[in-house]
Amino acid sequence: MKLPFRSGIVAVTALAAVAYASAQSGTPASNAIAARQQLMKDQGAAMRSISQKGKAGQITEIASDAEILARTANQIPGLFPPGSVDPEKSRAKPEIWQKWSEFEAAAKLLNTKATQLAATAKAGDAAATTAAAGELGRTTCGPCHEAFRGPEIKK
Repeated sequence: MKLPFRSGIVAVTALAAVAYASAQSGTPASNAIAARQQLMKDQGAAMRSISQKGKAGQITEIASDAEILARTANQIPGLFPPGSVDPEKSRAKPEIWQKWSEFEAAAKLLNTKATQLAATAKAGDAAATTAAAGELGRTTCGPCHEAFRGPEIKK
């Protein structure tokens, strides 16, 4: 029984080492675009779920979606390495890199607001959770998209 457990630990450790090395070496631009688009889709799904749960009165269930937003917010800057612009595939504006500190601050604000939303949801406070969810969208998603996301790509 101990041998399979040790093999599992070795496998997990090896995967963690590969992930760490990959993160340290930077994400190639082509992979960064796909990764950040997936992250944004996941965030959009979490936001839709928050809205649906709020309408259904499932206040405490909102916490898990808010935690997803908080966690993924921390990943955003790392998915925008310099040079990861492709007007045919990505809506990322050059302003991201021109105003990098503002871009990082926007991701940090998303983390802060999502963390606050998770806390109000866990407490079961419907009014505070509804207000926090609305504020999150108004103060994080919208302003960041306006400043740093270009128009829809026509195919």
